[in-house]
Amino acid sequence: FSIINLCTSRLVCVNRNSLRTHLLQNIHHYIMSDAVRNYLPVKVISVDSETKSEQNDVDRHNKPRLRRSLVISAFIEKYSHLVQVINAPVSSNCDLVGLYSSVHDVGTIQFLVNSWSKWKAMGPDWDSDCCQPGWKGNGPPPLVPCHAAFRRDGIERVSSNVMGAFGYYCTDSLTPIVESLVTELQEDASIICEAVNLALLRNSVVYAATTHPGHHSNFDNFGGYCYLNNAALCATLMQKRLDDTAGNRRVAIIDIDYHCGNGTASIFYRVPDVFFTSIHCDPEIEYPFNAGYEDQIGEGAGKGTTLHVPLAPGATWEDYKPALEKAMNAIMEFDVGGLVVSMGLDTYEGDSVSVRKGGFKLRGNDYVELGKTMGRYMKDSFIPTVFVQEGGYKMDVVGEAAADVLGGFSEGTMKG
Repeated sequence: FSIINLCTSRLVCVNRNSLRTHLLQNIHHYIMSDAVRNYLPVKVISVDSETKSEQNDVDRHNKPRLRRSLVISAFIEKYSHLVQVINAPVSSNCDLVGLYSSVHDVGTIQFLVNSWSKWKAMGPDWDSDCCQPGWKGNGPPPLVPCHAAFRRDGIERVSSNVMGAFGYYCTDSLTPIVESLVTELQEDASIICEAVNLALLRNSVVYAATTHPGHHSNFDNFGGYCYLNNAALCATLMQKRLDDTAGNRRVAIIDIDYHCGNGTASIFYRVPDVFFTSIHCDPEIEYPFNAGYEDQIGEGAGKGTTLHVPLAPGATWEDYKPALEKAMNAIMEFDVGGLVVSMGLDTYEGDSVSVRKGGFKLRGNDYVELGKTMGRYMKDSFIPTVFVQEGGYKMDVVGEAAADVLGGFSEGTMKG
């Protein structure tokens, strides 16, 4: 076990000098500790990125850039003995179409790439209904959907007008297009690629600290604060790498967000070698509705490779743990060569997005236990694992909850 110099970018920590000092003061203690030496190291993959502060204020609930910063800071502050923060290399020429076309329709990706420039070019012709309400920042207001297409009607086709096209591709009126979106999606893609590369070295668990969640995005739709499906990309990249090394190409995805990962489920619903399981609030009660039912088990070649475990509102850790064990047992029976965890943290008691319809009641140490429960399945044969950030809107606890899941997972893998 070795501790490698941590990234100290402005994004990662506000008090970077004090954190570095804290690490150096305690490094001898950690290296000499037999218990820590047996823990599985955690590699946090992020980017050194600066975002205009007003982008965090686009939505009163969803603050993905702030969430990422809080999560990384919590990892360093609480688990510095386990964590190495790595900056993924990012290129402005990152080909989103080439990367994501295995899991998304090309038209959907191209819309996301080109929509801001088209919206900006409209200038004073912006439809006020498509402008983010209450925007007080500089420059063009964020674009929000205001026109919906009849997606099941074959007569509809994508409009060349960006406002019409937004309604064609987006499933809600909440998910904005902002100036920094394309750059952030390129960063997220780079993070996923680096995370897969490191996970397959099999010497650590990897956390992909993406800015945007993705599990509500299916092949040709996006919404629910999601744009491109990072967990789906992660699974397909894992399969390609496993193919290259003659490894077991079967991959599992477990979604622990409060909301069903309906987009991920849809992408792999007919795929025989990707097992998808989601633990979420009952879809008769909570978003995204219409998907996440127990009897939705996949179809065609993928029949039996989907497992939905819906729970009633108000679920505590005592309710959640058996559901998690059910999902993990199914994954182990599927005999996978790689694991992706869609890590949503809106299961926390009092989360502002979830509590409106009931919410779950996980809290504090429950997230350590959640990680431990998953990690124990890796004691005898470790499976390359990438945790991918999804939701989580209770900003005063989201960082610590994420860090605790990974810290617990690392501890759970310990033998003995």
